[in-house]
Amino acid sequence: MNIRTTILCLPVQNLEETLTFYSNIFGLPDIKIEEGMITIELPNLSLFFMETTAFEGYSRKAGRGVQLPNQNVGTIISCALMTKKDVDTALENAPNYGGVVKEKAKIDELYGGYIGYISDPDGHLWELVYPQQN
Repeated sequence: MNIRTTILCLPVQNLEETLTFYSNIFGLPDIKIEEGMITIELPNLSLFFMETTAFEGYSRKAGRGVQLPNQNVGTIISCALMTKKDVDTALENAPNYGGVVKEKAKIDELYGGYIGYISDPDGHLWELVYPQQN
């Protein structure tokens, strides 16, 4: 199998709030709301943030409903960043744009790397990693 690209579709409650969060935290000033969703193109990954009603219509084809993240629904989106400062800046700024710092950044003793956790306004959890340099 040859994979051309990977797409992750995530439900959100408020597209404007989601747009503000991602454009500021990840420095993506050119993203916009189009056709009821926000598309973010990352290396080898496309993120589609869809309003819950649009997501429900889309996911119904696969026999799924809408469920936003909570303590019992777990997905972690892990993202390697270029510097420790990028990790720290994202954690510092997340609350300013509706996000929550889930865990302050620190060196992961088991896997290496400098890692911190934030969630977006809907609770989608991001693991931000500055990989250990060899």
